[in-house]
Amino acid sequence: MANNEFDLMVVGSGPAGLTAAIYGSRLGLGVVVFGDTPGGNLVKIVHVPSYPGFVGGVAGAQLGAMMFSQAQSEGALLTLAQLDKLTYGDNNFLGITETGEEYRALAVIVACGVVPNRLRVPNSDMRGIYYCSLCDGPLFRNKDATLAVIGGGNMAAHEALSLAQFGKRIIMIHRGASLRTEAALTKAIAGTSNIEVLLNAKVISFGGDEQIDRVTVSLPGQGKVDIPVNGVFVAMGRGADLGIIKLPVETTLEGFLKTDSKLMTSVPGLFAAGDVRDTDLRQIVTACADGARAANYAAEFIRKTAKNRQS
Repeated sequence: MANNEFDLMVVGSGPAGLTAAIYGSRLGLGVVVFGDTPGGNLVKIVHVPSYPGFVGGVAGAQLGAMMFSQAQSEGALLTLAQLDKLTYGDNNFLGITETGEEYRALAVIVACGVVPNRLRVPNSDMRGIYYCSLCDGPLFRNKDATLAVIGGGNMAAHEALSLAQFGKRIIMIHRGASLRTEAALTKAIAGTSNIEVLLNAKVISFGGDEQIDRVTVSLPGQGKVDIPVNGVFVAMGRGADLGIIKLPVETTLEGFLKTDSKLMTSVPGLFAAGDVRDTDLRQIVTACADGARAANYAAEFIRKTAKNRQS
């Protein structure tokens, strides 16, 4: 096989992508993986309590590193590079990295996960607004900080619980009448003394001079209210970022990749696995299952394609 020519290209180094790399390699395929973070978004999860095989849970970064190491040991090439563009030409998919390197493959599994949804209100790009408690929460250690978490789902709950170890006061701001968290997280939030929950609160804007110092919300019966804060963590879910794919691929209205029963998209040879595709459940274990399935279906496609080209 020529340099930078592979059977299978995997876009994403999270659970779905790394599982696809493991299974693809074990099926005898030449596999290259793109993504600059071993484990992908797993590194942002402090504690994973429900992944099978880890009684008491496991750190997200640890789980991601283990998956990365396993994919590497099976023979996949882990580039630790991000793709800038994915297209198709000369009977091959063409992936171009941010540094201009070109890679070709007969099939591709898109497993690039999701990115945080942003709040579209005035001053949403100012300093002091963050999207990862694990990454930026330590900035507030021993500072008696008041931190706001915007959101009311599981993601917001995880962020609030993570920030509770750094901030003096954590305020969850949610526009709904109740949190949309699973029972265990609801109980954990209620049992954490420095977490407060503000419901029916719609964020109007962020304020401050060079650094954010307040969140303006609209409350029933009170109108606009300014909440003094030292930092804000936005946790309103995540969406697919498919900007690198320069192919006419079908997506849902929400922007996730549509797939058939074999996880192939509307583009022949382009498969999707994990959170980036249209699925009813986005969990680590389901992403891994997607990666395994996609690798098997991609191998089937590659064998058929190679046979047709030889005949």
